[in-house]
Amino acid sequence: MSDEFLPFARPSISRAAIDEVVACLESGWITTGPRVQKFEQALKQYLGAPHALALSSATAGLHLALLAIDLKPGEEVITTPMTFAATLNTIVLAGGTPVLIDVEPHTYNMDVNQLERRINARTRAIMPVHFAGLPVDLDPLYAVAQKHGLRVIEDAAHAIGTEYKSRRIGGFGDTQVFSFHPNKNITTGEGGAITTRDEQYAARLALLRFHGMDREAWNRFGKTGSQHY
Repeated sequence: MSDEFLPFARPSISRAAIDEVVACLESGWITTGPRVQKFEQALKQYLGAPHALALSSATAGLHLALLAIDLKPGEEVITTPMTFAATLNTIVLAGGTPVLIDVEPHTYNMDVNQLERRINARTRAIMPVHFAGLPVDLDPLYAVAQKHGLRVIEDAAHAIGTEYKSRRIGGFGDTQVFSFHPNKNITTGEGGAITTRDEQYAARLALLRFHGMDREAWNRFGKTGSQHY
């Protein structure tokens, strides 16, 4: 038995990353600011996504993604049991009801073949999880979603850099939520992001992210000297 504590995650942090954190602290912008905007631009370029919004966590991203579709009590979101608790917790927190379908035994991903039989008049969205970064079979999933007019919110917490049929997750489809927790492929300490191709949906997400303040209000607030919200 080793006397050394086995950490949940042991990220590799370069000297350049440490220097950048120090520079950020010295700049006075210790929350949303120029570096966050730079990070969002880099995400959009890397993923090929037209809209990317940085957040405090993937949990926040899943929650906002559901709030942005005006999920009502009693409405259902289809997802998988093979995931972190946040996936189901955010559905409940947003007022919805999780509906679980079984997974494929060789991938642990949602069995898309079981999807359509679980859809009913209360279904509002499908939330597949790319388990351990392995992509769900998205083409038939999106075919079902489009047939029934459902929003797809991909829990891509582990899937930064993942490709499906030579297309990078986040660069196509509906909505994706990424995590930058220390046990993920890349880390920002804590953090997450939403990507989407829907301009109106992105605008609603941006509004929810800042408690209803639009960009103009944010600019005015920033010019008062506050750099903390």
